[in-house]
This record gives sequence, structure tokens and C-alpha cells, in this order.
Amino acid sequence: MVDNYFKKIVNMIFTTNVLRLVLVFVVLLCLLLVGCSGAELNKRDSGTTKSIEPQKSVEVKKSIPAVAEQKGEQKIGQKTEQNVEPHDAKTNGSTSLYTQKEYATNNYSKSNNAKDEYKQSDYKQSPIFTKLKGCEEKKDVVFTSLPIAAEKITVIEPQGELTGYVSGHITPGDHVGFQYDANAGAIPVYALADGYLVRVERNPGYFGIGVKNYHFYFEYSCTLFGSYVHITEVAPELLAADASFAKLDGFSEEKLPLGQNFIYPRIPVKAGQMIGKVEKWGLLGMLTVDSTVSHSGFISSKIYDGEPWKMHAVPVFGYFSPALQSQIDLKNPRTVEPRGGRIDFDIPGKLVGNWFVEGTDYASSKKIEQYCGDYLCPYWANHLSFVYDSVEPSQVRVSIGSDMGLGGDSGPYGVLGNSPDPKTISVASGIVKYELVKLKDVTAARGFKSQGKALITENTNEVLGTLLVSMSDENHLKMEVFAKKKANEVAGFSGKEKMYYR
Repeated sequence: MVDNYFKKIVNMIFTTNVLRLVLVFVVLLCLLLVGCSGAELNKRDSGTTKSIEPQKSVEVKKSIPAVAEQKGEQKIGQKTEQNVEPHDAKTNGSTSLYTQKEYATNNYSKSNNAKDEYKQSDYKQSPIFTKLKGCEEKKDVVFTSLPIAAEKITVIEPQGELTGYVSGHITPGDHVGFQYDANAGAIPVYALADGYLVRVERNPGYFGIGVKNYHFYFEYSCTLFGSYVHITEVAPELLAADASFAKLDGFSEEKLPLGQNFIYPRIPVKAGQMIGKVEKWGLLGMLTVDSTVSHSGFISSKIYDGEPWKMHAVPVFGYFSPALQSQIDLKNPRTVEPRGGRIDFDIPGKLVGNWFVEGTDYASSKKIEQYCGDYLCPYWANHLSFVYDSVEPSQVRVSIGSDMGLGGDSGPYGVLGNSPDPKTISVASGIVKYELVKLKDVTAARGFKSQGKALITENTNEVLGTLLVSMSDENHLKMEVFAKKKANEVAGFSGKEKMYYR
């Protein structure tokens, strides 16, 4: 009976106008759905709808940690694995794992008017990989406290430091350094201005010096940020302010989970507040990032996508109050302007500036696997710079990211006769020869005390080898080093040269 009834219904549909009505209804419904989808897409395109795309969990492997400081040298050949975790807006913890490269590419917008760009959404990211939601709009922030007491500062390193291929600053360093006596015991560290501690990472201590190694990141406004490197002890008030902070601090050095060594608190700090202590490292590194300022001396900003702060890394000197600035000047060995140093030297069509092995970039996210002995080379092995000394900018410096067999000297290198100047070299110059010379440490002779590194240097006449370089076009060159050879002993490239670009 049921079957007969069903057959009658089917016959009625296909023998009357009911079928037509059903078809019309279906067509109208489809048109309505398409129209709604199009309207929603238009909304998204116009910026009225915010959306955050889920991202995949990514494991980051670094064969050699990027250590570029002092109290010893990080030897090539140590393996570590490190995962970078971004902040989840709903918690003080973290969710899925990202590489810093992905986090920057997906979340940090470059703009000619960075301040206006950041206002557009609560979900924008700062150049230091933190969320800007809740940031304060401030103009002309002034630092009213020194990071450590003036009498504890032995010398201040300006921006642009080069350290050689062992410790990694092949291109000019974007931070400044406040040196202190490494043997003086624990020294208090203070917040520069009112703001928030928004990111903390605890890194391995390295060198076996028996202290912790923290990297603190601060938000002073929606466009001004900073960081301290090598904090060795955290103030109790900060540990009490966030449970995840106390947990991170509680790990022993041997059990520090490198995949979970990042936290993203939002702890308010006041200018002059003690936020921790330093000892034994001999150096408090300091990065200052002003997103309203963009460097013009980098030909391709995309190369530095893995470190989005680099385009906006400024010397901290100009942000202190006049009274504090006068104290800092006494500790700064650089006497020429800009006294805070410089990191961007690229000139279109000229040799001067930073170069990278073809197929790579600054952070080697486009990694060409290279081995240093039995281990993967660090990212800086692909770097090459023709720049100037950070303290004595009249002196040419050549910095190479890998071992060229120059008698164990890891660089940077001076140039015999301090010539030719790389800003005069172009494609028309053809093959250019640089006789690389050893540098002499004259820090003490200039009246400054440095903690284990040659801060102020001069060229010697000791030739370590000859570098040949030739620009094939404005953004490409080939380079080869001939160890223990003088210029008159080198006729041309041997076929083993490396290709670089920018």
C-alpha cells in the first residue's frame, strides 16, 4: 500500500506543474546563496570583516644556535632543536607552533605609515612577534631610566657590530650593548620607560657560566618596542605576575624545554622599576624598534622578512632624556655621527652593503643545505658584507659568514691600505682585489675596558689572504677568497667562486 502511494506521488510530480515549481524554487535558492557569498567576500575585501586564518604546526630545526655575544665562543658543531610559539590572544600560553619567518610573513604588515596600519585591527602583530591588542597610542616616548646604573656601565657598543663567523654577526648587528664588569656579581636591571613586558624567552645559558639567559621584550607604545638580552635573574614581582613565567623560570638548565621556552605575558612595568639582574655575561644587549622609522639603506626588505624588526631597529641613544643622554655619551667610544651607529649601508649599483648566497635570504628560510664539517652550517654562513667599522666608520670592513681558511681568524677583516672603498665599486669596476688584513684591538689604548671582545680595532699590515669580487649586475656578484695569497699572486677566479645577490 505504501509502495502504491509513493508511486502516485511520483507520477503526480512528473505529470503536473509541480516539477516546474520545484525547479524554479531550487534556482532561486541557489541565486540567493551565491549573492550572499559574494556580499560576504566584498565585505572582507573592503576590510569590514576580520578573519584570522588557522596556521599549521611547524617544527623549526636549528643545527647551531645563533649566539653572537661574549665570555667565550659558540663552536660550530653543536646541534639544538628549537620551536617558536606565538601568543594566543585567549591565554598567556601558546597554541600551535610557527617559525618566526611564517609568523612575520602572515602577521606583520609593512606600510609607509606603520602607525595607521597598526590601528586598523586588534589582530595586527608588532615587529617583535607580539599582538598589538591593548597597546597605547603615545607620541615621543622618552626613556627616563638607564638599563643599569651609570657607574656600572664600563662601555657602550653602538649599532653595527661585526663579530665574525664563529659567533654570527656577519651583517651589522641591530642592537647596542651595555657592557658591565662580568666579575662584579649580580647587577640590577631597570625598565627604561612605562610599558609592558609582552614576550619572554629563556635560552640555553651557553659557555657553562652557570647563570640563566633570558630575552625580555617590551611594548612602550603601539609603535615603540625594545628588548634586553642576557637577563640572568628575574625580579620576584614579575614571576608572581604570571604563572607561566614562574613555571619557565623553574626549569633546570638541563631540562629547559626548547620547544616551549617562549611565553607571552602582559605585565605592566614602570620606568626605573627593577625587572631583574645581570651577571657573568659582561653584556646587556638592547634592541630598540620604532615602527614609524624605516631604514632606507636596505635594497630589498623582503630578504629580512624573517626578522621584521630589522627594518625599524634604531639606536636607543636618541630616546633617552637629555640628562641621561649626556651620561651615555661618556661611555660611547664612537665619536662621529650618528653616534648610535648604523646598520644599513646598501647603495643601488654599488658593492657596499649586505649580500647573500644565491637561493638564500637573511634567516636562510630559503635554505640551501651546507655543511660545516659534519653539521649543518648556521644561517649566517650565507652572509657577506662590505661595510664600515661600528666605532671607526672611516675604516672599511669585510665580513664573511664561513671559514675561508684565513689562519683561524674568523673576522671581520680590515683591508690593506683601507682601499678601495666599496661604495665606489660597481659593475664597471670589473674584478676587484681586496687584501684582507688582521685587526688589532686598541680598546684599552683608547681608554675603554671591554669584556672579552675587541671593541675598538685598527688595521694591521698582516695580509691573511686576497678576496676577489666582481659585480655581474646591480644585484649580483661573485666572490672568492685565496687564503695566504697577496694580490699579485692571484690572477683571477679559479672556478670555485660563490654567487651572491640582494
